[in-house]
Amino acid sequence: MNGPDADFIIIGSGPAGVSAAFPLIAAGRRVLMLDAGNDVGSRDESRSVRVLGGDLESLRADDGSSPKLQTPVSRGILERFQGESGIGGVGFMPIGSLTRGGLSNIWGAQISYLDADDIANWPIDIASLQKSYERISERIGISRNADFKRSAEGESVLPLGATAAYVLHRHRVAKPANGSFRLFPAVNAILSESRPGRAACDLGGDCLYGCPNGAIYNSRQDLLSLRKSPHFRLLDNMRAVSLTHNAGWTVRTADGSSFFAPRIILAAGVLGTAALLADHLPIEEQGLRLLNSPTLAIPLLSPQRLLRSSTPTHSLAQLGLSLRYGDGISDYVTGAIYEVGSLPAQNFINRMPLGRNAGRAAFERIAGSLLVATIYYPGDQSRSYIHRDAAAEKSLTIHGGFAEGFDILAEALKRALRREWKRLGLIQLPGASLAEPGVDAHFAGTLPMGASGPFGTSADGELNFHPGLHIVDGSIIPDLSSKYITMTIMANADRIAHRLAETEAKPAS
Repeated sequence: MNGPDADFIIIGSGPAGVSAAFPLIAAGRRVLMLDAGNDVGSRDESRSVRVLGGDLESLRADDGSSPKLQTPVSRGILERFQGESGIGGVGFMPIGSLTRGGLSNIWGAQISYLDADDIANWPIDIASLQKSYERISERIGISRNADFKRSAEGESVLPLGATAAYVLHRHRVAKPANGSFRLFPAVNAILSESRPGRAACDLGGDCLYGCPNGAIYNSRQDLLSLRKSPHFRLLDNMRAVSLTHNAGWTVRTADGSSFFAPRIILAAGVLGTAALLADHLPIEEQGLRLLNSPTLAIPLLSPQRLLRSSTPTHSLAQLGLSLRYGDGISDYVTGAIYEVGSLPAQNFINRMPLGRNAGRAAFERIAGSLLVATIYYPGDQSRSYIHRDAAAEKSLTIHGGFAEGFDILAEALKRALRREWKRLGLIQLPGASLAEPGVDAHFAGTLPMGASGPFGTSADGELNFHPGLHIVDGSIIPDLSSKYITMTIMANADRIAHRLAETEAKPAS
């Protein structure tokens, strides 16, 4: 038998995969990354193609999902995953990516950091995660939104839209007495200053259509740096379909190729990783618990901004928010507020009880005063399970649902939020809706760190009873707070890779 193809094989080129690769190649380890995608991107496409799609995908009937999931690039990514992954859903939308860069092609790019309370039940401490947060922040580039009238010395900043700035000012003037509600400028993985290969945000509002400047972080950007290393190799169009253990691990791909390494690092996303491990886990017996964040979308009107025009800004989150509803560690929701004027108009016009032309005219008059808030609940309010049925057409089926009593909690939260909107001079409009489970794409907890039994992993992401098989994506996050999870997934992958680089002896050259 020939020698291994690498010291580590990483499956997946998304944020977790690249975050694991950097520490390993820096330590001189040979890394082979297998990616189901390729280098073909949308940078050379005209704006009309990016916005409307090559086959006018944007003109399809509105399916009621988030605007970011209805753009041509999103439709292409989701349709390929749903067509090739073998994963179906019942009351659940399975979201994943088989594209270069993974879900960072369509992520919201909002940044959150967990604190010591958030990881109180994890088998790691906050100090080790904090070091990785700092490394990731420096690598991807982040900016905070700033009020035009305030200085943010030493920070990378981008301007708040005028309506968001007005709402933030109202919050500062009349904060809630008990401090349970917080509103603050959002932090996003977007550049306010250019870097090599990436231009700064030009406030053009193309964020949802594949930023042509590369201002929004996408993990495919990191591959340019990784490929400069002699220790790193990336293979295109290699969709992993099975794993076999034999004095190491063999990965077989859809085209019939196979690759061998002592250690495998799975970074295929929670759903993709579950599919790859289906033959190694007793999923049929009880199902695999999947944490996701129930998500509420709320349209808001600012009467003070009515008939005023929008100001140039990006389409990402303008403001972040949090609201505590109980005494438990995870008893809070978080969210973001977006300016509607910077979002695709058609998604809102389609929901108006007017004809197309009248709807567009009305929307253009009021868009500058409209906001949308998205609210995320913690994962313990979800009840979703991955099942395997050999007789089913799909190899895995996810059954989605909510925790018992969630409807009561959701109504109480709506009432509490209405009070906050009123204090901020906002009117909650009809149309607040709870998204179908899965649409949030905040997935975690299938193979939690620190858990015992066949579904548990070590603090280094090594799957119990399967030595040499490590997982670094959201699968191993033990519990899911309502905070945005991508930054933590990347930091945890970085932490694990540093551990592996330190503890695994470097092979003789």
